[in-house]
Amino acid sequence: MATFIPEWHKASGRELHVKRVLSTLDDEHRVRRPLRPRSCPADMFVEHRAKGWLAVALSPVPFCELDPAQLFAHEQRGQFEQRLAQLQCLGSRAGPAANGMAVLVVMWTCSTAEARVLNREVIGRYGVRLVSREQFVELGAKLVNGLLTPVPEDVEQHLLGTYFPETEIPAICTTRRFVRRENGARLTRFFLDHEQEWAAKLDLEMPHELREATFDFSVRLVNGVAGSGKTLIAIHRALLLAELFPRQRILLLIHNTPVVADLKERLHRTRGGLPANLEMSTFFAWIHQQWRRTFGTYPKVPDDPRLVMGLVQHHRMRCPQLQASDAQLLAELAFIDDALILDEAAYLAAGRSGRRFALRASERSQVWALHQAVTQSLQRSGLLSWSALPRGICLAEGRHRALQRYDHILVDEAQFFAPSWFQVVKLSLAAHGQLFLCADPNQGFLRNRLSWKSAGLDVAGRTKRLRRSYRTTRAILEASTAVLGALGQGDAEDGLEPDFAGMDPGTRPVLVYTDSPQDTLDRVVDEIAALSREKRIPLGAFLVLYGANANRRALHAQLSRRFGAGSVWWFNERQQKKEPPLGHGRDYLRMAYLDTATGLEGAIVFLIGMEELFSCGRVAGLGDEEQADRREENARKLYMAMTRAGQKLFVVSSQRVSAEMEALFDGADHEDLAPCRR
Repeated sequence: MATFIPEWHKASGRELHVKRVLSTLDDEHRVRRPLRPRSCPADMFVEHRAKGWLAVALSPVPFCELDPAQLFAHEQRGQFEQRLAQLQCLGSRAGPAANGMAVLVVMWTCSTAEARVLNREVIGRYGVRLVSREQFVELGAKLVNGLLTPVPEDVEQHLLGTYFPETEIPAICTTRRFVRRENGARLTRFFLDHEQEWAAKLDLEMPHELREATFDFSVRLVNGVAGSGKTLIAIHRALLLAELFPRQRILLLIHNTPVVADLKERLHRTRGGLPANLEMSTFFAWIHQQWRRTFGTYPKVPDDPRLVMGLVQHHRMRCPQLQASDAQLLAELAFIDDALILDEAAYLAAGRSGRRFALRASERSQVWALHQAVTQSLQRSGLLSWSALPRGICLAEGRHRALQRYDHILVDEAQFFAPSWFQVVKLSLAAHGQLFLCADPNQGFLRNRLSWKSAGLDVAGRTKRLRRSYRTTRAILEASTAVLGALGQGDAEDGLEPDFAGMDPGTRPVLVYTDSPQDTLDRVVDEIAALSREKRIPLGAFLVLYGANANRRALHAQLSRRFGAGSVWWFNERQQKKEPPLGHGRDYLRMAYLDTATGLEGAIVFLIGMEELFSCGRVAGLGDEEQADRREENARKLYMAMTRAGQKLFVVSSQRVSAEMEALFDGADHEDLAPCRR
């Protein structure tokens, strides 16, 4: 069946007849209706990837007011002919389109004989086809398919940009701008593909029958592979909601600070900022505000994260039987908060699947005592752990009326959200509000692999899967998927296999060996300088991601010396977390720590300091289950990091990786010329 964009929830009797006819088209067809109908002479467009476009207009004007045999022309006839002239010019900036945009006008109140009379009168003058309702219903898909006509790319882009401007992607927001090199004066424009557009326009206005239902909110989930446009969908949808419903409050939550800063900078350059009724924030920056509204004061969290670790080390001395490491125990305390576990009995009964280490019942009791001791120590100092913030709001039932409410909440990278986070999100939705989630199950390395149901969300029948990647190339995505499969266990239930059909083939990622970590830094700086100089690639095309094995300060210092002070935007540096070093509007080379890179992208990506992620060896002190979980976590991190690349990916390592891993990359010995200059 044809895809309707947006879906037709509200339709008149006439529109229901039209939808019934168009629904007989196969799934290669898309039926688009402009969101601003007054600006377009057509009521809808039918598009087929191979056959082209058709504009469809519905006219209620009766034959008696259009009859060419009348001595005096009726006012309606003049308006009708004016509309035909506008339809004739669809897709063209200056007069009728050269290739003739196909147009079908359905004369809803005319008989077939009357429509034929009018058709003979206007087809030669305006090039449009007129049919009666009877003909349209009877011929249906055959009529539409016979009229579909291919249009040139520039006409199609003008059509989309004029009547569907909400689908256009600013060039600065896509790595695809570095792919095409135009020899002429024409510039390429970028648009959401039909699946992305369909997802972005889902349930823009909740159907009346759903508003009358007993539930408090509706939820939609978009599951997509890396590069499928989930963040673009979330942003476009948020901006569209803000425009369509200026009196409603919209919130877009994104997992980490670097992505929020990067997106705000791009939106500042393309739109001058965000609409007044749209907020974009990380979850914890937002929860900080919700805490203040709930309790009337800002929460205080430790400035130094080592403080909480110190409390764990101190209080665990009372529990000598605990075999878990300090880091594992710290994570377990956060798990108790995230899962909204209220007492020891609930903790003893709680499932710990994916927790990476086992705990006997007696050990769980000791962990619960440790949680209570650490929490009380923080409270005596007037402090809270970060994981306690959403938990505290959830448990303050008498204060929930003070929460800021939103008509629409959109969550990007939702696979990283904990149950307590979702609970605060649900509490913050207005009555009959809408929750829109975007997630990539292949990247969920920061949270345990929980089901949506366990997080309190029923997404059954409300999920859209996007398997095609538009950011990266086939070669890079194939290598990333192979790394995920080779190093990780995989998860058949929540994993998502990409669709490689039609992707830009690209070139395989390159693995470069160096003699030492310092040589790695030198090599990366030299490679970027060479590409920028010889290929005239702007600094904004580059993204450098570093892992635990990299000297991040030395990396930043060397890049800054080579390209100039203030030319490198280090997302993890305290003064640059929210804004670039020299303000908005400049071209920056970007660098970020691996664990905060989810959602970032670059046309050319360099990965350094990732040596331990490629390791398949056993770690002393870890059991078989913990070893497997560690490999799975490393595999998902590598998959995420590799899929940040749009066109070129370079992994620079001072240590050898396994032969199995080497086979997934093109090699470049450290004595050879740089691969990007060969």
